[in-house]
Amino acid sequence: MSARTPAPEQQSPRADLVTLAEKDLGETSCFIAGQSGRTRESVEQHLRWLLLENPALRADDPLGFGLRVSDKLAGCILCVPQAFCFESNRILLMGSSSFYVAEPHRGQGGRLFLKFSRLTNQQPLFGTSANAEAAALWKAAGASPIPYSDRELFGVLRWPPVFEEFIHRRYASPFLTRWAGGSVSNLAGLLKPLKIDTVESGALRPLTSAEQVEDLPIHNPASKLTAMRELPYIRWRYFSGRDASACAFAFRSRQSDQEILVTVNQRERGYRGQINTLNVLDVYPESSPQEWLRIIGALIARYGKTVDAIVLRNQSPDHEKLFCSRGFQQRTFDAPTGWLLDKANLLPTHDWYPVPADGDGLV
Repeated sequence: MSARTPAPEQQSPRADLVTLAEKDLGETSCFIAGQSGRTRESVEQHLRWLLLENPALRADDPLGFGLRVSDKLAGCILCVPQAFCFESNRILLMGSSSFYVAEPHRGQGGRLFLKFSRLTNQQPLFGTSANAEAAALWKAAGASPIPYSDRELFGVLRWPPVFEEFIHRRYASPFLTRWAGGSVSNLAGLLKPLKIDTVESGALRPLTSAEQVEDLPIHNPASKLTAMRELPYIRWRYFSGRDASACAFAFRSRQSDQEILVTVNQRERGYRGQINTLNVLDVYPESSPQEWLRIIGALIARYGKTVDAIVLRNQSPDHEKLFCSRGFQQRTFDAPTGWLLDKANLLPTHDWYPVPADGDGLV
């Protein structure tokens, strides 16, 4: 009687790392749509704007890197270059975006990130939308957190949709969630009011073109590493028509007696998109906490009837302390969302003025 021959072990399909180009945009959009729950059409429109229309893109820049298994895309990390400046020097950094790996291949995510991180030999790298898993990879690669990117401040104007979200996350009870979204949640507004003096909404002068932004005093030599707010970037970021909620304003500063740039957008949050937030994307030149309070007061006067909360990110401890004393709620992330990797020491400074408009964090 012959012995049974052991069945050969099945080997996992080979996972290959590939460089993504414009021809791969359709497949990449389809993969990201499947991972994020969005439609392929909306993802492809977004990527065409974020990648192909990006004015910082150079001819030899990769659009990203992919993980291909059995000739199908199983992971990706995209490349989004952005120009920064320090003093009078223009410095190009490579940003990351849309880091996804399909569930069966999550163990290969480190290889994919390592492929991206090797670009640091050519230029500094940064990311502004890392989750806890991606943050661990950035840290392992030797990156440093971008200042104040581990939290955000939430200024609640209307409590019912916000309180509903809190109860939903904590208890997952339909009855309690409906109860929380009712008038009882207005009690939270009485206990934790936002104590910001409104400023006449006319203090914010709407800017309707990139050229109007260009005329503001935002081009002096920068004392910190900060975004280069040049005309092509401003036109692409705020006036391309991609985001109908994006708005730019000029605000008269008492600090400098000059108009400063203020930009915002609106996004829905919550388990059913019930919280409409106003995100402050940029305030430049850098302003004092007291000037920020005036800006927030003017934003409340303009948007107070249409949004539920104002969101601030990248706030220094001095700003944060003042805003929390005025009723802002601090929300701490599981890990910093922003990271900087500069292994070749190409940056002339690591003293940074980051704003939420940098990278893709609140795109």
